[in-house]
Amino acid sequence: MRPRRVIMLALAALALLASCNRGATPAVVNPGMDVTYSTIDGCWELIAWNGEPIEESTYCYIEFNRTEQRFEMWDNIGSMYADKHSGSFTIEKNEYGEFILTGTYDYGVGAWSDTYRVTMYTPGEEMRWESTSTSDTYTYARIEEIPELN
Repeated sequence: MRPRRVIMLALAALALLASCNRGATPAVVNPGMDVTYSTIDGCWELIAWNGEPIEESTYCYIEFNRTEQRFEMWDNIGSMYADKHSGSFTIEKNEYGEFILTGTYDYGVGAWSDTYRVTMYTPGEEMRWESTSTSDTYTYARIEEIPELN
């Protein structure tokens, strides 16, 4: 066979293979550990927002209770005073293998402002939340307890 003909056959085979995957949904590979009610249980501190460290005077703490599927959150984002919110949360795994975190606030305030894809890194000391509707990302680190807030 001539070299030119071999190249043409190889290109045709590649085009045929590429067309077989058209329209297929790419597989998502979760690089971390499973995000479950057990692995998210406990206290967390927001340490980065969109890849930038949180300013020293700003904080957001969240405590998840796995048995009741409840959370309490304290933050001063956008305010000089602390806000406390509580509510319920759910974790589901979608068809792409992503762990999805959603929540609802108590006292009729409504749903969280967003839904998040969560990746937790082994051994569960850090997790990254990725908004499903914006480009915002949040990085949380596990802490022993929520500090005393003034």
